[in-house]
Amino acid sequence: MRLRVPSFVNPLVALLAVACAARRPAPAPVFPISPGWTTPLGESIDGPLAGDGSRVFVATRDGRVRALDALTGALLWQVSTGTGALSTGPSLLVVRQPDGVVLGLDPTSGATRFKASTNVAGRLPALVDAERLFVAGVGVAALAPGTGAVLWSASDGAEATALPSTSGACLFVPEADGTLRCRDVATGTTKWRFPTAHALLASPVTDTQDRLFVGTTDRRFLALDARDGRARWRWKLGADAQTPAVLFAGQVIFATHEAVLYALDRGGGNLAWRAALPSRPFSGPLLSGRTVLVPCHGTRPQESTIVGFDARTGARLGDVKTLGELRSPPLLLGDRLFLALRNRSVTALQLGVGPVPVPSATPTPPVERD
Repeated sequence: MRLRVPSFVNPLVALLAVACAARRPAPAPVFPISPGWTTPLGESIDGPLAGDGSRVFVATRDGRVRALDALTGALLWQVSTGTGALSTGPSLLVVRQPDGVVLGLDPTSGATRFKASTNVAGRLPALVDAERLFVAGVGVAALAPGTGAVLWSASDGAEATALPSTSGACLFVPEADGTLRCRDVATGTTKWRFPTAHALLASPVTDTQDRLFVGTTDRRFLALDARDGRARWRWKLGADAQTPAVLFAGQVIFATHEAVLYALDRGGGNLAWRAALPSRPFSGPLLSGRTVLVPCHGTRPQESTIVGFDARTGARLGDVKTLGELRSPPLLLGDRLFLALRNRSVTALQLGVGPVPVPSATPTPPVERD
């Protein structure tokens, strides 16, 4: 296809633009998806996986946290921490226990850096950024990620029912009574509230235009002003939206329990495209380049399906059946997808080309701490 350049455009500028466009690499294809390593754990997996690029972290019902090599699946270390939900931040692995105790671990060794009591009961993973660590459940608390010192705590509001998110000066907390609450990240005080009819189960996402997007369990998808909570637009749905959305170009993409994947224009809420899913979504969509991956419940026992769509058009690109039923939402790290399965194993899938290398026959013995 020839590029037609208007006569008023400087030819040199046009030539440079064409050259830059020609050098811009196309996104790597996601399909085919190749099976990689599988690491049996011998214990039921507890909560979602976490990762930092080179390592995948998994908690199990026996109260242990394990670090697996993301490339090979080899066990690097394991520690006894008690049960808890995992999350990662800059050079930090966090274990949030149900009674509100928070452990900060060194991700390279599993050594404990701090232990803090927040008195915030719950099972949601902690939210970690460079300046603060947030724990939400029956109350909310903010901690210093370096030391675990409690910076503030708040007990007003209903129990948090989905992982909070942050943007600017706001910590957005979805609550059991349907309230989406914006708390000041520095003090914990409520800045605004937006009511919905039922418990919010999807974490909100924000874009650079101060727009906040969240699906509800009263069959609506909402776009709010992140600064003051005013509604910008609403989209009526045929079923609940219980999982987080993802942002692509000018669109917000989300799945609903009517087994439909929607892409709406972020500015006005107009429908860009929609696509049918083979079954209800297991968790929220994941974005890999221009491909949207949606984990879905399996159509057969002990199986789940991951389906891929073109984020620009909604065209279906392919799917892959998992080796077992998903236990928690998949973890996407670069060009690999990591799955926690109900058969007590973690498996890796390679997106695009080539299989994931498997562990050597004589792996390095892991460090074990108690």
